[in-house]
Amino acid sequence: MVLMGMEVEFLIMDSYSLKDKRSVVKSIIDRMHNRYNVSAAEVDENEVLNKGVIGIGIVTNNRRHAQKVLQQVLKEIEDLYPVEIIHTEWMEY
Repeated sequence: MVLMGMEVEFLIMDSYSLKDKRSVVKSIIDRMHNRYNVSAAEVDENEVLNKGVIGIGIVTNNRRHAQKVLQQVLKEIEDLYPVEIIHTEWMEY
């Protein structure tokens, strides 16, 4: 069994209120969960208007599959959302 996750820290463009931020963060979390069947949650910087930190995790029986899914998630976040990823930390257990 492979447990793999990543913590993605990003800046949100054009976010001027917590409502703007929550809209983007919730959209990312919901889309990644529905599309890739990963667990995701906002894990830090909850009260900062233009910065988000999301933890994303997957449990599988294949290390390569876990890496591939998480890389796809990261690419989709970069491509589809008005965010600039500033730090990514990978974890594996």
